[in-house]
Amino acid sequence: MADTVPGGIGGPVVAFEQAAVLGAADDVRAAGARTVDDTRGLVAALDAASAAATGLLCGPALAECASLLARRVRDVERETDGVAAGMERAAGVLVDADEEVARRVADAAG
Repeated sequence: MADTVPGGIGGPVVAFEQAAVLGAADDVRAAGARTVDDTRGLVAALDAASAAATGLLCGPALAECASLLARRVRDVERETDGVAAGMERAAGVLVDADEEVARRVADAAG
């Protein structure tokens, strides 16, 4: 809980916690972007294999795998963005909650 005394450590602690959450949100976005980039390369390889297998029994299966993987990568992209955005909102809530507690403590102290 934050320190409400001027010169206390509450503000810097909350700022540190907020920075940690925002940094973690950036990490989530970066990991999602790496996953998306890597998966798009695999989708392209599956598409190329499907084109090369034209007329073979495995050609349509490879095309379907590429399509399914492409849909999943779009889902992953949305999910990681949603998680990161939620973390950023949570960081804001952390500051708001700390300020509310500080106000209540100050009001109670008179």
